[in-house]
Amino acid sequence: MEAAQDRGRGRRRRPSSVEASTQPSVHTIQPSISSLAGSHRAAHPEQGTILEAASHLLMVHEWPINCPRFMEALVFVGLDSVSQMRYRRMDHHLLTALVERWSPQTNTFHLPVGEMSITLQDVSMILGIQIDGPSFVGHPVVGSGKRWMSWPDCCDDLLGQHPDPDVLYHDPFNPRITAKFRMGQAHAQTCVPLRWLRWIFWRDSYIDLSEMDFWRHVRAYILFILGCHLLPDTSGSEIHLQYLPLMEDIAIFRTYSLGGAVLAHLYRELSKATRPKRANIAGCIHLLQIWSWEHLHVGRPQLHVPFPIQLDGLSVGIRWNEERLREVPVGNVMTYRDELDGLLESQVIWEPYTAEIRAQVPEICTSGQDTWLSRVPLISWKRVEWHLPDRVLRQFGYCPSTDIMPMDPSFVRVDGRGKSDTDWALYHQASIALWESRRAYIVTGEIPGLDYDYKVKQYLAWFHSWATLYMLKPPVDPPSTYYPRSPAERHMRDFFVSMERRLQPHFGGTEGTPLQMDVNIVGDMCQRLRQQIYIDDAHYFDEADAQVFSPAIPTTDPYDAGPSSYPDLGPSQSHFAAEFDVASTPQFVPSSLGEPPVTQQDVSDQDQRHLRTRPLRAPQHFTPGTDAIPHRHKRRH
Repeated sequence: MEAAQDRGRGRRRRPSSVEASTQPSVHTIQPSISSLAGSHRAAHPEQGTILEAASHLLMVHEWPINCPRFMEALVFVGLDSVSQMRYRRMDHHLLTALVERWSPQTNTFHLPVGEMSITLQDVSMILGIQIDGPSFVGHPVVGSGKRWMSWPDCCDDLLGQHPDPDVLYHDPFNPRITAKFRMGQAHAQTCVPLRWLRWIFWRDSYIDLSEMDFWRHVRAYILFILGCHLLPDTSGSEIHLQYLPLMEDIAIFRTYSLGGAVLAHLYRELSKATRPKRANIAGCIHLLQIWSWEHLHVGRPQLHVPFPIQLDGLSVGIRWNEERLREVPVGNVMTYRDELDGLLESQVIWEPYTAEIRAQVPEICTSGQDTWLSRVPLISWKRVEWHLPDRVLRQFGYCPSTDIMPMDPSFVRVDGRGKSDTDWALYHQASIALWESRRAYIVTGEIPGLDYDYKVKQYLAWFHSWATLYMLKPPVDPPSTYYPRSPAERHMRDFFVSMERRLQPHFGGTEGTPLQMDVNIVGDMCQRLRQQIYIDDAHYFDEADAQVFSPAIPTTDPYDAGPSSYPDLGPSQSHFAAEFDVASTPQFVPSSLGEPPVTQQDVSDQDQRHLRTRPLRAPQHFTPGTDAIPHRHKRRH
């Protein structure tokens, strides 16, 4: 009753002595990325590598599901939307730029418009998996005196067999391809190869299977989906069998908070990816990319159909399937850093899941929506991460708040190294208790009113006072080169260049007709625009002069995404090497219409000289730049 009254007054209930150790102190200083010094890749952006995703959604397509019986089972389990997600090209440069802005101290992205993050709401709406249920963790069931003596015994019981290193297996799609498989993790044999699962358990039809064999195939497919898409690790080829015992009773497995586990796993992998020398990132990376496309203008592709599309009872992530995309911007990490540095309010969709969209998604996407604002730990077996919706209230339609409790400084992230025999259900019992009481920790916010703009400005002033916002150094001059970056800007450039090319033979005509006078006016306007700003249209009409301009959308992206084209938000080059290496970042040179991206061999000396010498953007106030992030000096040996 007391907790309900506190929530009614917009206050959180006072934690008990047991919970006090897990609750942050109100007086703790808000942490910024710069406080992490050299341990964060943002301190050395010019030295970091482009992160490669260890997610294998393309591999999921190698296990097509067309059997009605199997589809009904996936609907029962709650994985039907995930099973229908299709391959989409990963924008590794965009993912890298986002990771540079991820703060492990707040589990949020630090952007000029404020903090943003992937929340339980995003997991529900994009993936369409269960979030409201018991935590995704179990007790040890393998070993002496336990349910199974070994993991191969567990496999034999729940899957019907286990990988035999003495057996030569054949690819069901191409019998000429053979391989031998063994269970991974040395003598413990705790992992199974993903490819083995597909080769053994894929079938055209599952109608003729007995009830026991059918559910064994369903368990194998769930393991496959977890290892390829939802909970992948950096191994790229195996899945741990710790999840298999939870699937013994599928009716119980479907109740677990799989969505909470996916989000906790992704949070941990984002934190790991912030390390300067990290080269890859695991977790559900497709969730991260779709979240970025749903919320941010930067790097967002266009769709073949009007937005939003008919979801037909599937989750929001389906509308970003590869076959629905018509134009995918191709940028590089330098471009995305610049665009995120200059991110505007108009380029952010704080609430993409409108009432119209919620009416189209399946029930599982909105079940448990009252827990979307729960400030509680998320559990993914051995991993625990905090879900902090009070830091991103604008994503839920509330006014931003400056009264935010930071993450508990005593919170320590643990992993499974050296803890193979740990009972994680007991180890994390305090966090599990908080998760089970998640409805007692629902954050309340203030509904926007007439003073909403004032509250946003007040919040941004507070946020900018401590957050690290910019990856690039302050610019010195306004831009002199125009590079389109949004789809609308590309169409505007197409129109200008094509119109100028076709009317150019008629500019300066001496006829006194009204048409000729209008053409001359257009010619003067084009000349003045060319004098003010350089529009790179090299090779634009190399295809053929007979090509007639049409506003139809090309099937491939005609231009690589270039630096910012907004006022005073042009490219910031001084952060990088003085000798600009065009070959290392070919995306800075826009490609021609219908042609592949321009390589160094295709770029003239004049174009290369222009790229090296173009001015930088104008300075902005309160732009700390990269020097605001302290560098940790290397220790001399």
